Amino acid sequence: MIYRSTSRKIFELCNALFFISFSLTIIVPFVNAIAISLSSFDEVFAGSVGLWPRGFNLDAYYQLAYSKQFIRSFVNTVVLTAVNTSLVIVLSMAAGYVLAHKNLHGRRFLFLFLIVPMYFSGGLVPFYLLVNTLGMNNTYWALILPSVINIFYIIVFRNQIMQLPQELMESAEIDGASELRILTNIILPLVMPMAMAFVVFSAVAYWNEWFNVLIFIRDKTMWTLQFQLRDILSNARLVDTQTNQAMVKDGFQVDPQNLKMAALMLTVLPIIIVYPFVQKYFIHGQLVGAVKG
Repeated sequence: MIYRSTSRKIFELCNALFFISFSLTIIVPFVNAIAISLSSFDEVFAGSVGLWPRGFNLDAYYQLAYSKQFIRSFVNTVVLTAVNTSLVIVLSMAAGYVLAHKNLHGRRFLFLFLIVPMYFSGGLVPFYLLVNTLGMNNTYWALILPSVINIFYIIVFRNQIMQLPQELMESAEIDGASELRILTNIILPLVMPMAMAFVVFSAVAYWNEWFNVLIFIRDKTMWTLQFQLRDILSNARLVDTQTNQAMVKDGFQVDPQNLKMAALMLTVLPIIIVYPFVQKYFIHGQLVGAVKG
């Protein structure tokens, strides 16, 4: 039996109480949001909903299902998340492999060339002017191209590949393998856990994207789900009048808080569903930054 001093017991008790309290500050509002989204108009309007739905109904979710704008923003987010995540992982791994190649002349200079903009960016105004000059303003390209290069990913892939036994690549070269075949058949399986960790990080980041939509996008049909949620939380309504007309015709009555909480739940639900299956890669990713160069 391990002896624990009185001070150690007090510390562990205080530590447990702190984390329980901290967890409750997250769980209680989330459960309350679920309850509000599933409660009736009268109960929500009266402010009597706590941690359990009252007057259970799905009218708020029906209204979101009626909304062509909400569905379009959901599809936009899914497509942009898939495209951006695929591009950033492929390009980062390819760039990392090139920078780690022993026959690349000036690779140290190129490495320093990437390090500088990672710490010192040009700022928001030059970024906006560049995107606008390239004609990408109010297009999907403004949500894709500025996000496909992640210098941190490139550097970590480079460091990881440099730590791999060089004999593996050399033997493949002797056998006549191309650089692409070496990358896909030898390098990729060895760095797959790291790549999957970056997939998780990137997918979550792109799923939560809204700022670029704010500064570049004017067409509502190109809004992402997070920006659509921002509009709903700000205005307590859906942006298209067709939805409201259809709801009035069918007799639905939804409190603004119902709509806000239902939209919030539908926005976070995909991440909540997927996260348990990729948790091991997320945990692995916490240690990625410790890879030595």
